[in-house]
Parts: sequence; C-alpha cells; structure tokens
Amino acid sequence: MGQSSEGPAFESGTGFLLARLGSLAARSWNEFLAERGLTQMQYAALTLLADRGPLGQQRLAQLAAVDARNLVAVLDRLAERGLIVRETDADDHRRRNVSLTGTGAALVRELASDAAHSRDQFFGPLSVAQRRQLNALLRQLYQAHAHQPR
Repeated sequence: MGQSSEGPAFESGTGFLLARLGSLAARSWNEFLAERGLTQMQYAALTLLADRGPLGQQRLAQLAAVDARNLVAVLDRLAERGLIVRETDADDHRRRNVSLTGTGAALVRELASDAAHSRDQFFGPLSVAQRRQLNALLRQLYQAHAHQPR
C-alpha cells in the first residue's frame, strides 16, 4: 500500500476527492468574488434580487439563510456602491424593500457571464456529457443527505 504513479492511495478515495475538490472550488469561487469586490453574502443578495425582483429585507434574509441583523451590513455596502436601493414600504412603514439599481442588474449579468467562464475553466477537463453526469450524481447525493435531521 504505497504510492502509485498517480499519487498516494488516500488521494483516490471518493470522500477525500469530494472534500479536496470542494475546497479547491470554494477557493476559486471566493477569489472570483474578491476580484470583483464582493463577498459570498453580497453575491447571494444580488442574485436573489435579480431572480425574485424587489424583496423585503426580512424575506431576503430568509431566502439567503442569514440572520436579518447580519444582512443590514451587507445591504449597507451594496447601497454604498449604488447596486441596490432600500425604500420604506408604502403600506407598512416598518418594512424596508430592497431592489437592484440599473448598475446592480448590469453587475449581476456580468457576474453570470464571468462565472460561466470561470466554471468552464474549472471543469475544463470534463466533457459536457461528463459535467452533466457529475452534476446529476452530486445532486442525487445532496438530496439524499442534505435534509436529514442531525
């Protein structure tokens, strides 16, 4: 049980490969966002607003799976960059609605294009059919394990 020509034996284990590739993908994604001056939470907020349209801050926090108090600082930074606007709801003055600005919507479109290119680079060694197969298998495993009670 030594080292094969392809590396140490432990590197061929499925769990190791999933964990290591997950780490490499996360590092690549975080670098991608950092190059654009964004955090993962800011990206999530922007893409949720692009997908869903204007949302109340509470609903945005729920969809992003973040504490509403933590979302305020995220939204402050996005507003400072002119990517979102927050307005008081006309029907409920306690509620704040968040929407993308034109600049924010343009950034989300640019991010989608750049992310597709980055994804293609990361998964370049696989054919399109292999990527689909890998994604289907990973979704199957995720669905089987992600929502199990702990």
